[in-house]
Amino acid sequence: MGFYFRILTCYRADSTGIWEWKGGTSMKIRRVQPTQTLQKKLRVAAYARVSVDTLHHSLAAQVSYYSNLIQKNPSWEYAGVYADEGITGTSTAHRTEFKRLIADCNAGKIDLVLVKSISRFARDTVDCLNTVRQLKEKGIAVRFERENIDSTSEDGELLLTLLASFAQEESKSIGDNIRWGVRRRFAQGIPNGHKPPYGYTWDDEMFRIVPSEGEIVKEIFRRYLAGESAYAIANTLAGRGITGRQGRPIEQTTVKDILSNISYTGTMALQKNYISEGHIRKRNKGELPIYMVEGMFEPLVSKADFDKAQEIRKLRAEQSVNRNPVLMPFSGMVKCGCCGGGFSRRTAGKYRRWGCNTRERKGRESCDSRPIKEEELVAAVSTVMEKNNFDATELRRKVSKIVIHADCVEFHLTNGRIKKTARIYNGQRGSNPFTNKVYCASCGSKCERDTWTKGIKVWSCSQPRTKYQLRRLPESKLKEAAESLFGDCYEGKIVQNVERIVISDDEVIFQLKEGGAYRWQRQ
Repeated sequence: MGFYFRILTCYRADSTGIWEWKGGTSMKIRRVQPTQTLQKKLRVAAYARVSVDTLHHSLAAQVSYYSNLIQKNPSWEYAGVYADEGITGTSTAHRTEFKRLIADCNAGKIDLVLVKSISRFARDTVDCLNTVRQLKEKGIAVRFERENIDSTSEDGELLLTLLASFAQEESKSIGDNIRWGVRRRFAQGIPNGHKPPYGYTWDDEMFRIVPSEGEIVKEIFRRYLAGESAYAIANTLAGRGITGRQGRPIEQTTVKDILSNISYTGTMALQKNYISEGHIRKRNKGELPIYMVEGMFEPLVSKADFDKAQEIRKLRAEQSVNRNPVLMPFSGMVKCGCCGGGFSRRTAGKYRRWGCNTRERKGRESCDSRPIKEEELVAAVSTVMEKNNFDATELRRKVSKIVIHADCVEFHLTNGRIKKTARIYNGQRGSNPFTNKVYCASCGSKCERDTWTKGIKVWSCSQPRTKYQLRRLPESKLKEAAESLFGDCYEGKIVQNVERIVISDDEVIFQLKEGGAYRWQRQ
């Protein structure tokens, strides 16, 4: 029979701490009071957006509201209000301020984002969730006021998924109702808007002929039916100082557009274009019905003369192809990935480029596509065809369409496949890949490219050198930074992938369009 002893632990507390006895030994445990630390302020930003059909003063009201809300909270630090005006929320592609917000979040400038509602943030569920998750991984919360949802809370993502899906379906329903209403008006012969073609004006009731412009239209048809080419007609009119609606001289493409526009017979073709599911404007090539409304306004050209002009255009096109099939191998094949319109060839001396017709006629507001050099287009064909020599005959046989995007060239093959190749840098004369991308880290202003001593090109803050003394950055160093981060052919990668370049005295930050940033230490 044995005996078992249990060693007890005893404690005694006094003013100096706690004494512990265990197994015959003693230890002193001293309590250290936590020191009070200053809590860091949250850097708070807000995002606001109004769509096209919303009153513009609503945006100003949102900006004012959030600016006051953030600055009144003593535990918050104002990080700015990012606002997009007149832009749909179904996609983030064209929301410059939204992309700038995400870039600043990725750069570590923001801790919390305030948004009025989920529909203001994004109407596409995938875009909304991906963006929220991306920010959540970086410890950045998104707070939706109307729904009272915090993305970092336990049930935040579940509620966000449900409500974002509702917002997406609501947007789709609104879009379907609008399209149904427009098509119903088309079926009744009512146009959607009243933008008159060259030669007409709108007087709140119908199209009326502008006498001076109407005579130009008649002259174009008369000369063309007499045997003159569109190129010769354009040169004659330009020599007389005749200009289009934008104040630019009438070009060959303008003459061709007038010759092919049936509106000059008093007949209006409704639904010649449509908006696809991806919110891209496309030419209607049989996907939807086209409504021909005759006798809507006074004609400038008879139907017989118009039909005769179309026969001449078709005959000349066939003759041109038969005469030299390699002369213009890309004619009719190159399309715009932004608006869906066609690309045309433009020349200036030895310079050859292909550009969007919509952008050329209506300006950058209508289409933000970037032209492509002909040599780049030829190089892309060689890459896709996997051949060193350009073969125009094989191109026509194997490729049905070439779509030009901002970052790639998309080849639609006759066998149904699609091949892509990345675009190289396509800088314009007088610019470089850093144009409109460089900003000052101190004040947020754009940096300007200037010539310093001994002809050295430098980038410096555009603001007076009084408060913010940003150290000038030689362009050679900026190129060195870009090359070290992006490798060879960095120019194209800068144009395609970098949203902005922020310069401080210590470093250069390349903020990416898709989020994230690259840093380069200045010497």
